[in-house]
Amino acid sequence: MAERGPSARRTTRTVREEKYAAIESMLRVLEAEEYKLLTNYMYLSRGDMRAYIDITENGEYVLTVRAVTDRLIDIGRVL
Repeated sequence: MAERGPSARRTTRTVREEKYAAIESMLRVLEAEEYKLLTNYMYLSRGDMRAYIDITENGEYVLTVRAVTDRLIDIGRVL
């Protein structure tokens, strides 16, 4: 049977911290890619867009992107 002492807790904490760090890194990449995609369809500055990742109780990841603009682009023309 595995020992569950302080080192086991430290290892679990380290794994969790590494997982969160990986998710944060992935979120930065996703945010940059979403920004590039959305600028094809709307006038957008970096401050006008935010991306969030939530983890559900089932272990699913939910990506939410919030972009605010006052002008949309429809196939090369401004709406």
